[in-house]
Amino acid sequence: MVSLSAKFRDLIWPKQYLENPKRFAWLYVAVFVICLLTLWRGGDALKQQQIQDLSVDTTEQLVQLTSVIESAIAKYQHMPTLLASNDRVRKALRDGLPSDINQLNRELEQINRITEASDSYIIDVNGSTIAASNYRLSTSFVGGNFSFRPYFKDAIKGKPGRYYALGTTSNRRGYYFSYPVFEGDSIIGVAVVKVDLTQFEKRFSNQAYDFLMLDPDGVVFSSSRSEWLYKVMGQLSHEELTRIAESQRYFDQAIETLPIVSKKAFEGSGDVIEMLDEVQDSLGNELVERHRYLAMSRPIKLLNFQVAVFVPLTAIEEQIALWRAIFAGGITITMLVFGLAHLRSRMLQERSDAIEMARHNQAYIREVIQHTQAGLVTLDGAFRIEALNPAVEKLVATPLSNLIGQPLSALFQVAESDLLRWTKALQSDFDNAKDSLTTVQGTLSVKGEPTSIAVEATICELQLPHRRSHLVTFHDMTERKRYEQEITSARHALELRVKERTSELEQANQLLRHEIGEHKATQQELIQTAKLAVLGQMSAGLNHELNQPLTAIRSFADNGLKFLERERYEQAKGNLQQISQLGHHMGDIIARFKVFARKGNVMHTPIDVQTAINGALKIMQPRFKEAGIESHVPSNVQVAVLADMVFLEQVLVNLLANAVDAILEASGREKLVSIEVNCEQDLVRIYVRDSGTGLSEESLNRLFEPFYTSKASGLGLGLGLSISQRIMDSMNGSLSAQNHPEGGAEFCVTLNTFQPD
Repeated sequence: MVSLSAKFRDLIWPKQYLENPKRFAWLYVAVFVICLLTLWRGGDALKQQQIQDLSVDTTEQLVQLTSVIESAIAKYQHMPTLLASNDRVRKALRDGLPSDINQLNRELEQINRITEASDSYIIDVNGSTIAASNYRLSTSFVGGNFSFRPYFKDAIKGKPGRYYALGTTSNRRGYYFSYPVFEGDSIIGVAVVKVDLTQFEKRFSNQAYDFLMLDPDGVVFSSSRSEWLYKVMGQLSHEELTRIAESQRYFDQAIETLPIVSKKAFEGSGDVIEMLDEVQDSLGNELVERHRYLAMSRPIKLLNFQVAVFVPLTAIEEQIALWRAIFAGGITITMLVFGLAHLRSRMLQERSDAIEMARHNQAYIREVIQHTQAGLVTLDGAFRIEALNPAVEKLVATPLSNLIGQPLSALFQVAESDLLRWTKALQSDFDNAKDSLTTVQGTLSVKGEPTSIAVEATICELQLPHRRSHLVTFHDMTERKRYEQEITSARHALELRVKERTSELEQANQLLRHEIGEHKATQQELIQTAKLAVLGQMSAGLNHELNQPLTAIRSFADNGLKFLERERYEQAKGNLQQISQLGHHMGDIIARFKVFARKGNVMHTPIDVQTAINGALKIMQPRFKEAGIESHVPSNVQVAVLADMVFLEQVLVNLLANAVDAILEASGREKLVSIEVNCEQDLVRIYVRDSGTGLSEESLNRLFEPFYTSKASGLGLGLGLSISQRIMDSMNGSLSAQNHPEGGAEFCVTLNTFQPD
């Protein structure tokens, strides 16, 4: 009866191969080459998968990195606008007094210290810097002329400016925001804020990737690697290089090309590039090595820049190389084991050479075991240590001859999670087991010795005649464990930094929302104060308006009593009716003032223009009577606008009150206030004109500034027109002023026409 091992042998190695050693050698080599090719292709597939996983993680890091940079720079873009609206900046540009400029220098220095900007400075219309936050430094911008910079040219044309360049004075790279400084309709200078981008290089210098920021021309403007600055990934044309040189963007820096050897797109999520990097060996000699990176980029829309990260692929390539080495060793050992089995089969067929062949095989096995780099341990049928090679002793750094005959557990300890599977594999019948190869991880250590090595162990049964034996292969996992620990630590550190930055941004947003709320509350209080100020100015007229009906009421009441005594009831009834009518009239007067003084938020509802004009006139009528002013008002305006009735009346009352003050100051002139309404396609314009002397040129330029007034001291706070303009802005309208060609001042209220669906 043919044995099972003989059937298995005949299935793997047909008789013609056993009888012809050359055929067997070719078959053996072919199988070995196929296994190596399969191993190589598997390594490529695994590497592609790991790079794909790396690209997913890098995409998330790139999104977070871009968000951090945009948030950090966005807080500076409105600073030039705030500086341009500062009265001290206008005064310094207009008068040029040393005391004003010195004070402005100190204010800019304090603002810079608070906002953590790089530099803030003010430039006149000729491009010369008159004040700067760095005025104390030897590299101060004061006195420097920057008229050649594009950010200055844009701002002097009345537009916000943005630019990035290497500073010609400080020799520091930065991003510039600028804004024109207006004096009325004229531009008298430019406010500039420079943001130093080197802060991001310091922040991201210790990451697992290399960081680059590319300008719109592809030039590296900022990087965690200083040797990459002012270099491009592609080629720039002669016209582009000339344009960059003429703008002095990078001063005298030469624009070179990054040493990229090859570039290959990676599944649409980035590029795998190969670069030449200069490194130093242990002796300090400079060498040039080729390194591969996963390159990914993302735009920063605020700056029109690109943020790119180069993630080194060295760890993945080393891991794949280690994986290939391990499995190649396993394949080699397995092929050797099968080769030994083949020798055993041939030994059965060639009994005459059995002893010589056995000696040859044993010597061959000993040489392989002695010189292989992997740790090898053979076990007998009871799984006791039978032999081991020097590689095992090298791993634990101690002689192991005293372990011969002891259980494998005296040398190798399996992790608790794999203990059951390992024990089951050792106790299984390898001849009948479906899977005769088991791999687990554990540690090599000897009792009483301090050395403990993390290894990966593979056990397989050896096909030896007349006895059962097993081969255990150990591979050192120390480097792999170290790489895994470094990757885990880097990920935890990145997650912690993201959480900290997110918390800081949330706190900043809460503070900003609180300040906006306080600003709105202050604005509402100013509007209410202006209302009460107008009511206070009209209190005398209101007293006169109410005294007349009160006097009439007393007279009618006295007459009514006398009529009742004389039993003249009809005349008494008539007097009571007069008293009732006068009471209603007084109630209407008081109601208008109560509505006018009411607090509230601006509402956008359809309101009748004629009603708003009549309401304002009723409030102002006492002052008109007191001052003897005549009014010309339209009586049949049939148009509705989107506005708030109370706030529109407040604006009209402010304009009418200013008209009365202007007429009273111009003695000897006609006392007349006129209101006209002009309806266009989508707009309604309400004109309020007085017969005063008109507005001066200074008043026209500063009319709507807070606390500016042309009235005599004590007659006004200068808030009425400023608040009125804010009210019109909140109702999506506008307020303007001019001198009428026929004399006097004329104010124009513009609102959107209500158009029903």
